[in-house]
Amino acid sequence: MAGRDSASRLAEAFARRICALQEGAMRAGAAARHLARMAPGEAVPLLAALVSSGAEAWGTPAIAAIGQALRDPSSAIDYEWRAAAYAEARARGLPHVASLFLAPGPRRAFVAPRDKADPVASAITLGHKKSFARLRRDPDLLARLAAEGDPAVVRELLRNPLVTEAVAARIAARRPVRPEALRALHEDPRFRNRVAVRRALVRNPYVETEIALHILPTMPARLVQEIAGDGTLHPVVREAARRLLAER
Repeated sequence: MAGRDSASRLAEAFARRICALQEGAMRAGAAARHLARMAPGEAVPLLAALVSSGAEAWGTPAIAAIGQALRDPSSAIDYEWRAAAYAEARARGLPHVASLFLAPGPRRAFVAPRDKADPVASAITLGHKKSFARLRRDPDLLARLAAEGDPAVVRELLRNPLVTEAVAARIAARRPVRPEALRALHEDPRFRNRVAVRRALVRNPYVETEIALHILPTMPARLVQEIAGDGTLHPVVREAARRLLAER
């Protein structure tokens, strides 16, 4: 128990330190540098404590930053460190930590629907779509652009102040949808830690599985239980949910 309490204290101190930084690349970079300075054997207990307390106010943004760092191949966390940390987590019987290092493909591959192009949005060039998404205040046009799900347009759309958490959550729940659009949404500093958005992303079978695995520890037990039994989701995500429930 003393060891777990110590790991929890270290995890909370780590989370509060990096969460004092600006959300996004700065926070993820700090998380990566901190972990890279640790031996995998030291880092795995820290990650286990973060995963176990991910639903805490300080745990959610810290796990999001670590997830972003792990998805960035240019971060301070190199392949050898990731491989060693994965092996260490497996050796310690911590599959919920090991799952942070997995990256299987999405449960469902995106196939563009045939003959369903929006007649208004399809007549606009990509450059104008990006400009309109960022600057226009026409809710109908913004909804049409969101429905198309072009990742470049979605990134600009998320910068528009008219796009609220409810709108972002609808984009996150859309099916079918390009995985790249969901990644853009998950990496947006304004929405990545919003509960409704994270809930929609982790339940979307088109999301990249590694993103779902990084979101999962931040979900409340009730939703984790639902995910464990949701046959539309990737088997790896469902198994990770079952193991996380057992750990909690």
